[in-house]
Amino acid sequence: MLILRVLLIAFNVALITYMVYRLMQVYRSYSSNKGWILAIGIFLLLLPTTILMGFIKVSAIYVLVYPVAIGLFLFFIKDEA
Repeated sequence: MLILRVLLIAFNVALITYMVYRLMQVYRSYSSNKGWILAIGIFLLLLPTTILMGFIKVSAIYVLVYPVAIGLFLFFIKDEA
């Protein structure tokens, strides 16, 4: 179980690092949708901190929808920069 937790944390760190990297590429580009992409990306990055601070309660829907939202976001911005 400990190995599974370590792998999950490592995967999350890699995913967030990649997401920040892609947001920086979009920030430097001349895309017409740059504002929307940056706003949605920052919102997705800040959402887990709102749960840790207690603004949003953890639910099964969040656990299922959040990874899909991150994946779709990265898929949709892959050609932006």
